[in-house]
Amino acid sequence: MYYIKNIIFFIITFVIFLTQAVYADTSKVMSVNYDDTSSIIFLNIENLDVNTFSPKYIRLENPNRIYFDIENAVLVGSKQQYVFDKSLFKEVKLAQFSTNPNVVRMVITFNEEFDTSKIKLVNINGNIAIKLSSLQLKNDYFNPVYDESPENLPYSSITASSEVVQKVPITVNTNNTGQNKAVEEINKAFAASTLNNSDGKTYDSVVSVDISSDLKLRTKYFINGYYLKNGGLLVSGLGQITAAKIFTLDSPKRIVIDLPNTYVQKNIRNKEISLCTDGLCKDTAKIGQFEYNAARIVVTTETPDKYIPVYSSDGQSMLFINANKLDHTTLSSYAANVQKVYVKKINNKTSELIFSFSAPVVHSIVRNNNSLNLYMFNVKSYNEPDIIKTVNSSYFKNLTLSLLPQVGIKAVLRVAKDDSIQVAQGVDGRSIRLTITKQFNKLQEETPKEEIPVVKNPPIKNKVVLDPGHGGSDYGAIREGINEKDITLDITKRVASILKSKGYKAALTRSDDKYLELQERCDITAEENPEIFVSIHVNSAVAVEPYGIETHYYHDNSKQLAEVIQKHLTKDIDTKDRGILKSKFYVINHTDVPAVLVETGFLSNAGERAELITDKRKQATAKAIAEGIIEYLKKK
Repeated sequence: MYYIKNIIFFIITFVIFLTQAVYADTSKVMSVNYDDTSSIIFLNIENLDVNTFSPKYIRLENPNRIYFDIENAVLVGSKQQYVFDKSLFKEVKLAQFSTNPNVVRMVITFNEEFDTSKIKLVNINGNIAIKLSSLQLKNDYFNPVYDESPENLPYSSITASSEVVQKVPITVNTNNTGQNKAVEEINKAFAASTLNNSDGKTYDSVVSVDISSDLKLRTKYFINGYYLKNGGLLVSGLGQITAAKIFTLDSPKRIVIDLPNTYVQKNIRNKEISLCTDGLCKDTAKIGQFEYNAARIVVTTETPDKYIPVYSSDGQSMLFINANKLDHTTLSSYAANVQKVYVKKINNKTSELIFSFSAPVVHSIVRNNNSLNLYMFNVKSYNEPDIIKTVNSSYFKNLTLSLLPQVGIKAVLRVAKDDSIQVAQGVDGRSIRLTITKQFNKLQEETPKEEIPVVKNPPIKNKVVLDPGHGGSDYGAIREGINEKDITLDITKRVASILKSKGYKAALTRSDDKYLELQERCDITAEENPEIFVSIHVNSAVAVEPYGIETHYYHDNSKQLAEVIQKHLTKDIDTKDRGILKSKFYVINHTDVPAVLVETGFLSNAGERAELITDKRKQATAKAIAEGIIEYLKKK
């Protein structure tokens, strides 16, 4: 009996293993995107095996069309049909062809005069692009998700309805019997789909768009639904969403976000939507057709400054939510890494910064008068030295990155109030492009303003400003539940205590767990008027191997201070001496007095992490930094 139980257990375990193995590799067809030049249709697919998938299509006539299958794939959502006017594409249909095995089929119908032999299927990072052979498609094919100067595209008419197109039988050319079987299979995919039809019609999701022939990039979006999600408004639809700059209104307090080139389904317009079903707030929202080609979302709330937009990785939905209610860790079931950052200067006024990721990214864009904040909610790591090196001599040199709690990255870029900003998302969701256009005043540009020398008070002798890195909502590096912000504050307080016991003056930029902007730290330093500035941090890396201590400086007047502090640290602490580095960290770049940033060890290295949290290592680090400061001030 014992052996029989073991055999049964083994068989069950093996069957479960096979089942999980089969479904673990299933691809998910997420969305369809296209542009108005009739040059590209892009299928956003998750988990496509790029090594085994070889895109091929079959050409058919009467009507002029192609179709192809995606094996071992499921369509997320209902089947889709797009009908076009004034376009090379006449119709695009996507459906679950079968469920055992899982096969998704796409059929594209063209104008009769179009030569379908020119079409190419291209595999881009595990997604499928259908393009004309003459089009040079690259991986940086972007759709704008945030645009402060959006172009109002001249759509001559927009119609969107689930009842626009009725079932249209596909004509069979009886003279070409070799195609009959293929035509029957296509009909099967759309007339006998395994998906449920809510209204019993063959085509239950139809968008008919009259597209002007002179348009270059598709930013058309059709809002056909909304949902309440965690106290926020989730807007969903077809196409690619683009938002303009958010603004607020008073009496009553409201926050407004416009969606250019967007059409709102009539039955959801101007409804008052209560965002707090639990009655804990009185926030309400409305979605309206503000202009014939622009939608407007208005939220009436006592806290308009708290609302932020969150964009899905496929660019087809947006969550408008109070940031205090947002649990960003639930926005995605997977995590991505920053793989590379690229900088491109377009001209003297315009520059681009592109983030490339290992997986699609859920993100938010918050624009203030003097900063652009980009939240990448499911991104877990980045190579800070590589990014600093890339942006060092560009318009983006003041870019700063920090980690959000548990997972996520915040990028902050200081910008001028009048700068024009566009944020675009790669069609596969694996890249984000920031485009900044500076607005010059021509008179100021041609007539340099005479600088008046500023007379400053001499620094206060023997006074030091100590800056504990991160704080509040900015956790810094996080590993195994250990936060950089806590270690830096502890060490900094110890340094201040030692300095004060020796008769020196020490001021802290923060003495508790609160958030400070980088410029605030520089402003505090200017007000305190010290002789030197020391910022204390804990390092981290994607790899787990790096360890050791390094001290950074930027201005030449800070090099000697960096050398002295690094000397004491490596003398008192048994770890790797990574040396002094010239780096353009914001706080040491924007501080007038000698300023350094100390990386006291690597939180990403398990061995060093275990030491960094001990009183022994913290005290040794504080003692070494204090002794380095004292030696420098005495020499000075």
